[in-house]
Amino acid sequence: MKQSVKFLNLRRLLLLALIAAGISVIIVVSNRENRVKFPEGEIVITDGERSLKLRVEIANTPFFRSIGLMYRKSIPDDFGMLFVFEEDTRSGFWMKNTYVPLEIAFIDRNGIVFSIQEMEPCEKEPCKVYYAPKPFRYALEVKRGFFERHGFGVGSRVLIEK
Repeated sequence: MKQSVKFLNLRRLLLLALIAAGISVIIVVSNRENRVKFPEGEIVITDGERSLKLRVEIANTPFFRSIGLMYRKSIPDDFGMLFVFEEDTRSGFWMKNTYVPLEIAFIDRNGIVFSIQEMEPCEKEPCKVYYAPKPFRYALEVKRGFFERHGFGVGSRVLIEK
């Protein structure tokens, strides 16, 4: 009887050690920049005669959308993350564990930008949640100042070139 109790205690201890090791691995991996490989693509932003091709990572699944640009210490000026939804949505965005000031363009199903908002990194919870004023199909996150630097704004068109 004592041996079976010792065996059960040893199994519990081993299980707890494995769980602790797994949690440690998750914490280390989750704090590494670019830990997840996103699909990549290009978009073209146009406004009148002006046009710009932009390299993007694509967040097209709930998993990718939940990670977004978290844990990145910097992002290039000529880079964006395109959030793609299967249907129009009113989902919110937050800046938890996001260290770079961003702006987000909400884009309708026809590719027209209808709202651009600046987003601040969240240093402590509760983090502000950013919402579009109406349903959207796509959202484009870029480094703050991108749209003004390139002369794009509300009314610009986004063409996804996968």
